[in-house]
Amino acid sequence: MTAAAIIKPSTTLRSLPRACQVSFGCRPPWAVVSTTEIVTAVGVDRGLFATWRNRGIGPAELPASWFRQAVGQPRHYQISGVLAWLSSKHGEAFDVEACWLTYLRTTLGAEFATMVWVSRMAQNQSLMQGEAKFTASGFRQFLALFRPGAAIDPNSKNFARTQGAES
Repeated sequence: MTAAAIIKPSTTLRSLPRACQVSFGCRPPWAVVSTTEIVTAVGVDRGLFATWRNRGIGPAELPASWFRQAVGQPRHYQISGVLAWLSSKHGEAFDVEACWLTYLRTTLGAEFATMVWVSRMAQNQSLMQGEAKFTASGFRQFLALFRPGAAIDPNSKNFARTQGAES
């Protein structure tokens, strides 16, 4: 009896779905998701996703220091960051703030939504989002993302300090 060969589907960065083809359910685009949720939504092998992360070509991670320690050291991402990453792989522009405002306008029918609304909605979320459990300090730093001009810099070694948030 011969062993069956394991055949994994060939996935390349160029074959990833477009941002508009990916769904994380009815969660807002500023919400936090885990690696498991991303690989399921995008349809890629977890090991391949880890390879991309290790090579620095995956989506920007949120700092591990923002979350309570958990078994397996899970990694967390913001949905809009994942969508921006997918868009970049297809050479498409992606405006994070426009994504957040569009969510409010289409999902909640809030015609005149502003970034102040996004900030208030984010503040109403709990310290626990899906599999992610924020520390109190980490949640404050997460909320700092909603200040005008704040952005995730995946190349920053001291991400929290670049956001001007308190430790």
